[in-house]
Amino acid sequence: MKKSVKIITGILGFFMLIPGLAKFTEPFKTFIYKHLEIIGFPFPDIMQYLVKFSEIGIGLMLIFLAFKGSNISTKLRYKIFYLGNLSIIAMMVVAVYTHLHPNVPAEVLPMEFKPPIMPIGYILLVIVNLILNKK
Repeated sequence: MKKSVKIITGILGFFMLIPGLAKFTEPFKTFIYKHLEIIGFPFPDIMQYLVKFSEIGIGLMLIFLAFKGSNISTKLRYKIFYLGNLSIIAMMVVAVYTHLHPNVPAEVLPMEFKPPIMPIGYILLVIVNLILNKK
């Protein structure tokens, strides 16, 4: 992997890991449950853990890839790279929907900010990472 891709992959991993861990503490623990409940996700009690562990797992996977990815086979490295990056896009699409949902108050969103700037920023960072990896 190119140095620029390693750096962006590590940053994306960090950006996923920290919020995933934060969701186990208050007030984020309550906020994630409220998001899921308000937007109508089935089984919000279970889904909140899926969200938390997915963010942590993807974060750790991308951080590992950024620092130790050269130690694994190229085929496995590309699978992990694309799985991690495409998973972030899927998660951030849901985050954009959550931010734009009219029943979700700004008070339960990250930084109490309604426009989906952070999720769109993550999506753009993933797109840059995918483009740089192709070159």
